[in-house]
Amino acid sequence: MPNAGKTEIHLWKQALPISEDQIQSAVTITQSALAPEEQQRMTRLGKVSLLEAYGWMTSRLFLRSVLAQYMQLHAQDIQFNYGISGKPYVQGGPRFSLSHTRGLCVLAVTSSIAELGVDVEWMRPLLRQQAIIDRFLTVEEQGYILNGVRKGQEPSRLLWEMLTRKEAWIKASGQALCGQWRTLNTVDESLAKANQVEREKHPYMLCDLDVGTGYIAALSLEGKMKPSIRWMSLS
Repeated sequence: MPNAGKTEIHLWKQALPISEDQIQSAVTITQSALAPEEQQRMTRLGKVSLLEAYGWMTSRLFLRSVLAQYMQLHAQDIQFNYGISGKPYVQGGPRFSLSHTRGLCVLAVTSSIAELGVDVEWMRPLLRQQAIIDRFLTVEEQGYILNGVRKGQEPSRLLWEMLTRKEAWIKASGQALCGQWRTLNTVDESLAKANQVEREKHPYMLCDLDVGTGYIAALSLEGKMKPSIRWMSLS
């Protein structure tokens, strides 16, 4: 992966089952590449929802297949380690971030030493939308949504935009910040034009991603330099 000057990020997409009648075809996907702990997790998920279990399995096999290409290994030879907050990484491999939602997973990969995070969400209707805004958004973000609504923008889309940015930022930071969403301000006026955010004087970039109709996604990258983004395909 070239990395001259600007940080290059490769983005990959994979469709996931969206209904239980699609699981039968998903069963044919080999599970031999999964580690024992991954198979155990799939079993646990399957006790709650077969759809969730096979969606998770498909995204995990996809992750292994992509990383195997970069590392010139067999998918089953990829060994995951986990940081303090549970963020996975591969010793000696590229940095990556994976996110999955109903029907889709998105993977971001970079050879840079910069940390990154990606989040994708299916834009389902949100119950108690105002309560979510009050609980998770900063005053500035609430004002951003209000201004957008005044301009005729859809409030639910604006809210999903804020939530995916925050989640991508949390993943990039590698910290357990889920309980501190009100401290993550994604629309700081002094930095917004450059798509930058800061936490404790540590800078990150935020980029919105177009991943298809009905979905919304965001990418966060450690540092101040806007990355070069390249969409990839296994086929």
